[in-house]
Amino acid sequence: MLPTHCLLLLVSALFQTTFATYHLVQDYTGDAFWQGFEFFTEADPTDGLVQFQSLEQANATGLAGFIEYWNSSMAVYMGVDTEKVAPEGRASIRVSSSQTFQHGLVIADIAHMPGGVCGSWPAFWMVGENWPNNGEIDIVEGVNDQITNSMTLHTNEGVVVNNGTDFSGDLFTANCDISAPDQAANAGCSIADNSNLTFGTEFNAAGGGVYATEWTSESIKIWFFPRGSFPDDIASSSPDPDVNWGTPNSIFQGSFDMDDHFNNLSIIFDTTFCGQWAGAIWNTTSCASLAPTCEDYVANNPQDFTDVFWAINTLQVFQDNGQGSNVTNTTGAGVTANVRRSQPAGPRSGSQVLPLYS
Repeated sequence: MLPTHCLLLLVSALFQTTFATYHLVQDYTGDAFWQGFEFFTEADPTDGLVQFQSLEQANATGLAGFIEYWNSSMAVYMGVDTEKVAPEGRASIRVSSSQTFQHGLVIADIAHMPGGVCGSWPAFWMVGENWPNNGEIDIVEGVNDQITNSMTLHTNEGVVVNNGTDFSGDLFTANCDISAPDQAANAGCSIADNSNLTFGTEFNAAGGGVYATEWTSESIKIWFFPRGSFPDDIASSSPDPDVNWGTPNSIFQGSFDMDDHFNNLSIIFDTTFCGQWAGAIWNTTSCASLAPTCEDYVANNPQDFTDVFWAINTLQVFQDNGQGSNVTNTTGAGVTANVRRSQPAGPRSGSQVLPLYS
């Protein structure tokens, strides 16, 4: 029989191994979002029919700013042009965090997303430099009239994830290598959600929800909580995934070293059109009845994209005491996440996009 002091040490070690104590390291809520994100204005790497706007352009045209939702303070707003015929590409927004992170828990309360609209390709994701060698995590992504979320990793060779019953989604492709044999080019390893509340039209109708992504050396897990069903520890800005978050929507893990393939990732929000995914599968969807090609439809029907926008209530990054990061501007623990529990029906009547600056 072990001595009492040995048993206490063993219990303590097990507790420390099992439970991560997360603290807030970066809060991008409200004005802090625009202070912590940079605008991308280069050509779309996915060949979309899009013109990504600068900060100055987006502010002047009302494509970036704030919008008021029911029972909410001002949400961060990122939209697209809905007025002009745009054969050279529809004006839109792509932003990336100036900080990068090594491991962490990323929690986003999203009131509205651009998904479920023909021609659109929105994404909320994380990516490292020298792609794909430092990895990519697609937290929210979908195209055209897609009704459920796709969660995907993109890497170099050597990353194959396990299937199992410990997550609620369905494993669609298992090899994360962008050049994996017997998979479409750049398919990555993808888990499809099975709830219509996770993406697009029904997500927006229900007032959105919270996406939480936990990235450690062992795994990458993604949860989704619809509006009105958030765990108390998320609302109090003291997240504890191990206690009462339940089954993740996806878990990416396998017999590979996670830290060899995922390093120093920035956070990105963008909305593109057509391109290598939405455009490539246009004729296999119901959208094909709208126009001969995705590009023709997106260029000539600006009024059809009024629902293509992001409205983000809160975005926060947490890390435990043993996780490293190159974050230089941090906020202390104890800041309230201000997650929206009630169900907003949409923008307040007569709401207008408020600019970043006048």
